[in-house]
Amino acid sequence: MDNWIKIYHDNNEYKVELIKNELLNHDIQAVILNKVDHNYPVFGLSELMVSVTEKDIALTIINDFIKNEEKN
Repeated sequence: MDNWIKIYHDNNEYKVELIKNELLNHDIQAVILNKVDHNYPVFGLSELMVSVTEKDIALTIINDFIKNEEKN
C-alpha cells in the first residue's frame, strides 16, 4: 500500500462505508482500514484510503458528500 494515502477517518464505521461507496460510484478505488477495537468499540477509527493519484478528486467528492449530508 505504498501508493495509498489516508484521506478520511471517523469512529462511525457506517459513515466511512457510505463515503467509500460514493467514491466507488465515481470510479475511484477506495479501501477501509478498520482500526476499531472490537472489544471496546469506542476506541479506534475506520480509515479510508485511496491512491495518491486520485487524492484531489476524492477529497472533492468527500467534501461534497459531507456538505450534502449536513443539509439533510
